[in-house]
Amino acid sequence: MPLYLVGGGLSAQYLTLRALQILGGADKVYIDSYTSIAPGLDEELVARLNPRAEVARATRSLLEEFSSKVIDEAREKTVVILVPGDPLTATTHIALVAEARRRGVEAEVVPGVGGPQAVMSATGLQFYRFGKPVTLVYPEDGVKPYSTVETIAENRRRGLHTLVLLDLRLDEGKAMTVPEAVKILLDIERELARRGELEPFLGDALLIGVARAGLPEQTCVAGPPEAVAAADYPPPPHSLVVAAPRLHPVEEEALSALCSVAEIKEKV
Repeated sequence: MPLYLVGGGLSAQYLTLRALQILGGADKVYIDSYTSIAPGLDEELVARLNPRAEVARATRSLLEEFSSKVIDEAREKTVVILVPGDPLTATTHIALVAEARRRGVEAEVVPGVGGPQAVMSATGLQFYRFGKPVTLVYPEDGVKPYSTVETIAENRRRGLHTLVLLDLRLDEGKAMTVPEAVKILLDIERELARRGELEPFLGDALLIGVARAGLPEQTCVAGPPEAVAAADYPPPPHSLVVAAPRLHPVEEEALSALCSVAEIKEKV
């Protein structure tokens, strides 16, 4: 029997026909409860689509530490893991597919609309001008995400935008917001600058805060760090984009059309 990793998209409204077909024929559905936030991807949805299916929540530890249990189940019945966004954005899911195929279990991935693509689309910035994406995690126990700021600086030196994904710890009830992210980045930049390891750049950078990309409450605010951090946003998921030092004229126009823009003229 197959194991399916089904991308649920940004919300239940983004489910594809293929996703609906597979969910309707599943014997058991695991709902990924830690990767991201996707309204409507829950037990009630699965019960409506397939009343006979067994439904369970899939925690990170289940998929990482007890993946063999899920794979063994897929030998006997049709198992679906319903994932917010696109399944293979998360390395946990890539590892699960690889392990299943190594053990002779058929594994199929059904793509979904992913959060990173939705955020980039929300800004109007050109896809090919994005450099290496980064994740900004909460500093804790003396460990700070210095490499995140260093990667942003390197992308800017290359004339590229940076997509900054913000820490989600749904099992702890925590989801980083744009204001929190801006503060963390500025604090780390100041520390690296004091140590002579980085030339400050964020104060003059154009930032773009995006909340709930692709959903009805989508909010996009562009401007200097202070303006972006002070803006009002709906609840997470949130993301941040640090723009390249210069925008293409088409990007300027698209950004102005799609986002609320503060002081963009001074920042490009």
